[in-house]
Amino acid sequence: MSSAIESPSERPVRHTVGIFITRVVEHLPDGRQRVSHSRSHRKGLPPFEIGRDGIGVRAALVANPWLHLWAPHRLAWWIAVLFIIGSSCFALGGFASNWPQYLPPGFKDSSVINMVFFVGSLFFTSAAWLQLLEAINGDVADIGTPGRSWRWFAWKPHNAGYSASLIQLIGTVLFNLNTADAMITGLGWVGEDLLIWTPDVIGSVCFLVASYLALIEVSHRFWSIQPRQVEWWIAMLNMLGSVAFMLAAVFTVFLPPSGEMEWAWGADFFTLLGAAGFFSASYLMIPELFGATGNNDTLMDSSGNEPAKEF
Repeated sequence: MSSAIESPSERPVRHTVGIFITRVVEHLPDGRQRVSHSRSHRKGLPPFEIGRDGIGVRAALVANPWLHLWAPHRLAWWIAVLFIIGSSCFALGGFASNWPQYLPPGFKDSSVINMVFFVGSLFFTSAAWLQLLEAINGDVADIGTPGRSWRWFAWKPHNAGYSASLIQLIGTVLFNLNTADAMITGLGWVGEDLLIWTPDVIGSVCFLVASYLALIEVSHRFWSIQPRQVEWWIAMLNMLGSVAFMLAAVFTVFLPPSGEMEWAWGADFFTLLGAAGFFSASYLMIPELFGATGNNDTLMDSSGNEPAKEF
């Protein structure tokens, strides 16, 4: 049972960026503040305690979070693992398309490579669906309200993590269509552009928008530079990966009269780079679960935000 001193003395204060609630501040009777950040809250991490001296401290979860990689009882762990597998498939497909000589002979067959991409897209979609469920049931705006039962569906447009997860899920479904249609043979250039290129481009746009919303969520601004924070690196690496996927989609357009991709090498190269970005971000999501979020003695302002470059 929580002691009286740990109970908020007034209603939690919600701080927003535009329409998005990115943190909630609870004022404690002894003058301290308890600050819950949107991403940290849905990942199950404890809030920051900010004393009268303005120093924000988060309780340590483990001695060295970078050495802990096993947490199958956490939903966020499965999200990270599924994204890692999906990213690995896309990286393998991109590498095999440009440098098949370094892989087993089977990867010289385009149908095998297309299957690798399709399988990777399924892992992406699975991770995105779990991520949406995490955002629905870990909304920082629910702090201070009575406990809720598990929900499978909800509409939370004021939650940046929810909006990012929903848009990214739509993008992954479009990648499912894109990679599945790539296995169809005998399409003309119109069919190639309609069934393969169009969902690829729209899906890439979805990933870009989702990545920017994720950056807003961790920045508590419309833009910031916070290189000491793991959450910021996760969002930024996802953003860079999305930019690479967008460039890959641009290169995959099929042009007449040949009906072939004129820049296939560039498309596969940027796919590899995008997958590397998502793989790196997905890996960082695991030590993040154990408290690898930057220095525990980070100086914060009264709203629980680390000083950062703002644009």
